[in-house]
Amino acid sequence: MLNLSIVLATLGVLAGGCVQISGGAVEVSWVVHANGRAITDCSCADPQIAKVRINLVGQGGAIQGTTPCAGQAKCEFACQRQTGATPFDIPETTGDEMYAVSVVAVGTDGQDLPQVQAPAPILYSVVRGQPTEVEAFLLNAGCSTACNGMNNSGVCERP
Repeated sequence: MLNLSIVLATLGVLAGGCVQISGGAVEVSWVVHANGRAITDCSCADPQIAKVRINLVGQGGAIQGTTPCAGQAKCEFACQRQTGATPFDIPETTGDEMYAVSVVAVGTDGQDLPQVQAPAPILYSVVRGQPTEVEAFLLNAGCSTACNGMNNSGVCERP
């Protein structure tokens, strides 16, 4: 009887650690620069960047025009993290289908920051049960005056 209890408890713990997979995931990373120099604290960006959102737009076939991250908090990540990944629920691509993957800087008020420049979208396929890893995106913003401009190493940081 004791062994059955241990087995059931172990199965309960293992079941709680499973990840539900109903599609693929998209993982991105980013860095923030001001005038070609690193910003070590996203609050030093001008305008201040609170979050970065993954933007996905389906291209071709059955996913044409779909936006699986639109309005989804699961696709927004604190800027300081410099990385983020969606759950495994992005519909997989087949044939010539792809997703245009980009990132959008989001301000402290929850609004997009169009003045923070991000690269153009990059096309990627998504495979069920696998993460699609995208190279790092470079976000260009100004350096806040509250962060003392650039230090001797050329980094925008708080004094």
